[in-house]
Amino acid sequence: MAMRFLEAAFLVLAMLVLGSYNTIASKLMFETNCPTFPSGHHVFNKPWLSNLLMFIGEASLLIPYQVRKHRKRRGPSPDNSDLTQTLLAPPRGVPAYLFALPAGLDVAGTGLAACALMFINAAVWQMLRGSLIVFSAILSVAFLKRRLQGYHWVGVGIVVVGLVLIGFAAILDMPTTGTGGGRTSLGIALVIFAQVFTAVQVTFEEYLLTGHEVSSMQTVGMEGAWGIGFMVVLLSIMTYIPGDDHGVYESLPDGLHMLRGSRSLQILSITYMVCIALYNFVSMQLCRKLSAVTRCLVDSMRTGVVWGFQLFMYYCVSNEYGQAWTSNSFMQLIGFALLIWGTLIYNGIVKLPQVDYRNLDLPRQVLQASWSPTVNRAAAWGWGPSFGLHSPNPNMSPPASPLPVFGILNSPQTSHRGDSDCEETIVFSTDSFCKPES
Repeated sequence: MAMRFLEAAFLVLAMLVLGSYNTIASKLMFETNCPTFPSGHHVFNKPWLSNLLMFIGEASLLIPYQVRKHRKRRGPSPDNSDLTQTLLAPPRGVPAYLFALPAGLDVAGTGLAACALMFINAAVWQMLRGSLIVFSAILSVAFLKRRLQGYHWVGVGIVVVGLVLIGFAAILDMPTTGTGGGRTSLGIALVIFAQVFTAVQVTFEEYLLTGHEVSSMQTVGMEGAWGIGFMVVLLSIMTYIPGDDHGVYESLPDGLHMLRGSRSLQILSITYMVCIALYNFVSMQLCRKLSAVTRCLVDSMRTGVVWGFQLFMYYCVSNEYGQAWTSNSFMQLIGFALLIWGTLIYNGIVKLPQVDYRNLDLPRQVLQASWSPTVNRAAAWGWGPSFGLHSPNPNMSPPASPLPVFGILNSPQTSHRGDSDCEETIVFSTDSFCKPES
């Protein structure tokens, strides 16, 4: 019991530290003054290059995945009696190119969000990503034909009010002179628009991969690998599009020159990539081992840590970094509280009075904006309504894929293979994401 408690405490602390550092490192990179090409110094205003670093971190998960896959092939067949301790089962019937379109949507969403982070402070950026819940709810009804309950829409409404307060507080804090005000408004618009792409990614992945058994570690790794390819092409094109970065939209040679010439930027970039990989891995473990309430609280604490760190940097290090506490910060704090409350209601964790939850299948996943769609679905592993380890009929096959025209998308039988030191398998079910509560 003591070991389980220590393990859970370690996972919570690791996810909190790694997740907070990812946001903080991204913002610090954009505030780092580096030698620029061919001479002089400039801040690292390269959001798309930083996006490439993120995908490199995600793709690195393919290394431990392949190692574990090789070990499993060489080792004895696992005992099905230990399935509740299993973390990984190899994917079946999902070709590599199937991850290309979700990765493309991920490139668009994370790239726009990175651009937004240059214009607004990290705490506001983190909070505004909560708009993912709003767009995911709308798309799940429009395209996946979900029937959301009344309390879902109450949660969405509270989240919207919280987002309005957060955005309004940020606008009130805009400089009254210069271009700072327009940049803040642009940052708010970009981070919210980025969540549209993320919501489409969530919806598309569920629709396309319904009935398939996919390793969450391989999914993150493959989308990272596709993301690297897309980003190399995009950066090559951006290097020739006219713009304000040395005459182009974003100069890749200048970005590489900055990385070579700044030790601080090198440290931030390397630690950022490592933390991206570790964060995704730890998130998969936490999704499997801890409750929805814990995951919600950890994610909310992450935003609080980012906000606290920015205040610390501003008042204790330099006013060139971080964020000051202003007269509008109380409005931002109220909006943040509403954002948390709406998220808890939407996920069925905080229950509304006079609402009967007894006949509803409460979610085993939590929709959180700062978690990748893959990690969100990893939390729902095995909880499909008619299949999965903990379902009433665990031996039944998943439903057929909605896209049988591709031939290879016919749903396989649910496999329960795995070994004790690997991560969980995502079983994509028509009801495993955005079920009435999620």
